Amino acid sequence: MIRINLLAPERPAAKKKAAAAAPGVMQAYLFLALFAGGAVLLCLVGWWLKRSEIADLDTKIAAARIEQQRLQSVKAQVDQLEKQRATLKQKTDLIEKLKLQQADAVHLLDETSKALPDFVWLTNLDQAGDNVKFTGESNSLNAIADYISNLEKTGWFPDVNLASSQESSSVVTFNLAAMFKNPAVIAKEKEAAMASPLPGAAPVPVRR
Repeated sequence: MIRINLLAPERPAAKKKAAAAAPGVMQAYLFLALFAGGAVLLCLVGWWLKRSEIADLDTKIAAARIEQQRLQSVKAQVDQLEKQRATLKQKTDLIEKLKLQQADAVHLLDETSKALPDFVWLTNLDQAGDNVKFTGESNSLNAIADYISNLEKTGWFPDVNLASSQESSSVVTFNLAAMFKNPAVIAKEKEAAMASPLPGAAPVPVRR
């Protein structure tokens, strides 16, 4: 009996197909390898850029902290100088005030003594700021009135009032309440009062 294998001639064709399919698979693997390598390269580049940015930010933060410390030191020095300036100003203002008080005290005694008329004697004088109280004796109320008028004429006593008077054995004991103020200060206050408009007054029109 003769056997004929009809499948035998087809095997070489299958081998040829397998051989033909092998190059396509290799290309796919090569493409995947290139894609994976490119992705890894991109990741490395991105990581390097981010790391550079982080290093740059760290440098800026360190510089900012150094500048902050420097500014805090400068601020502390400025605060200390401001305190010293305030202390010196207080001392200067106090010295100026004492000088003015000494000058005013000299004027107070000088004007008070020059304004005394005949038959008027002072027994006491008290000053508290701008307020002055005189205590004295006289032989008549007319002499006391002359003394009040003389004080007002000096310009240093803008307001003088007879607080009380008592007569006993032809001697009149009196108390005066007066305001003592520098004439230059009074003039400045009057100028300021004239310059400031009265409440509710209409503004003065300006002619052009």
